[in-house]
Amino acid sequence: MSNFNPRPLLTRLLYRLRRDGFALGISEYLAALEAIEGGWGVQDASALKKLLRSLWCHSLAQQDHLEVIFASLSAEESQEQAKSGEVSSQSSQSSSSSSPNLSTVSSERQVTSMVESSTTVPELSLFPVKSPINLLEQTEDRDFKAYYPISRRYMVYSWRYLRRMVADGREDILDVERTIAQVCQQGFFLKPKYSRREQNHADLLLLLDQEGSMTPFHRFTRDLVETAQYESNIGQVRVGYFHNLPAEYIYRDPYLTQKTLLASVLAECDANTSILIVSDGGAARGARRSERFSATAKVLWHIKQHTKLIAWLNPTPPERWQGSTAQFIAHLVPMYPLDDHDLNLAIAQIR
Repeated sequence: MSNFNPRPLLTRLLYRLRRDGFALGISEYLAALEAIEGGWGVQDASALKKLLRSLWCHSLAQQDHLEVIFASLSAEESQEQAKSGEVSSQSSQSSSSSSPNLSTVSSERQVTSMVESSTTVPELSLFPVKSPINLLEQTEDRDFKAYYPISRRYMVYSWRYLRRMVADGREDILDVERTIAQVCQQGFFLKPKYSRREQNHADLLLLLDQEGSMTPFHRFTRDLVETAQYESNIGQVRVGYFHNLPAEYIYRDPYLTQKTLLASVLAECDANTSILIVSDGGAARGARRSERFSATAKVLWHIKQHTKLIAWLNPTPPERWQGSTAQFIAHLVPMYPLDDHDLNLAIAQIR
C-alpha cells in the first residue's frame, strides 16, 4: 500500500498553475479530487502528474509547463522532508543524551519547588499576542473563489447538443434487424448485415464582438471558441471577429489584423449552417444609436438569406438591454443572456 498523499501537492500545483495563466477553477479542482477518490493518481507522483496532464492541459505547451512546475514542487517537497528528518534526528539525539541525568534533574526540581513554595510569588498572566497574517494565502483563496457566469466545463457539455447526425461513416455496426430479415428471406444464414456509423455534420459559425465594451468578456469568448473547436464533436467550426458590428469586413483573429470579406464567409454557409453572434449590442454602455441598429439590421438580413439558424448571445443582463440598441436588435433575432440555461436555449435555436 502506497503512503503517497496527493492532496497537498494537488493544491500547491493548482495555485502555481493559476498564477502562470492556466484556466483552472473550482470545477477543475473538484474533478481532480473526484478522480483521486476513485483511485486515480494515488500511486505516486508520476501517476498524479499523468492524471493532471489529462484533466488540466489542453495543449502540448501546457503539458511541458506542467512538467516544469511539477518538477520544481517535487524538489521543494523533498528538501522539506530532508530538513524535517534532520530536525527529528537531532531531537532524538538530545533526548537520548539527557536521559542519564533524569534523577539529578528531578532532585533539582524538588528543591526549587520547595523554595518557591516558601516565598510568595505574584500571579502572572499571558501577554496578548496577535497572530501573524499570511497575505499570500488570502490572496490565493480570493483568486480561487473567482466567479464566472458560465464555466468552461459547462460549455463543453452544452456543445454536445449541437449536432446533425448523418449515417455516412464506416460500415461496421451490426444491424440485427436486417440480418434477421435476410435470414428469413433466404432461409439460411450467409453473412451479417452492417450499417454505417453516424457522424456529426453540424456547421457552426461564431461571430464575436471584440475589444471596446466587450473587453471584460474576452475570457468567456476565448473559452467559448476553444471548447467549440477542440473539446466538442462539431463537424466544422469557423470563427469571425468584429468590433461593435459585423460590417463589410470581419477578422479571422482576435487581434483584428487578418481582414476578410463577410460576403465570402457567408458564401460558404448553407441552410444547415448555425450562426451564433456574441455581442453586447450597445447594452454595456447603455447607448442607443440608430446608425448602429440600421447597420446591424442590414447584416442580419444578409445572414438570413443564407440560413435561418441564427441566435444572439448577450453577456450583459436583460435589464441592461432596456433603452439601448440591444433592445431593438432583440426584435430582429432571438437574443439570450449569458447564463447556463440561456446558453442551452441559444444552442437549441441554432440546432
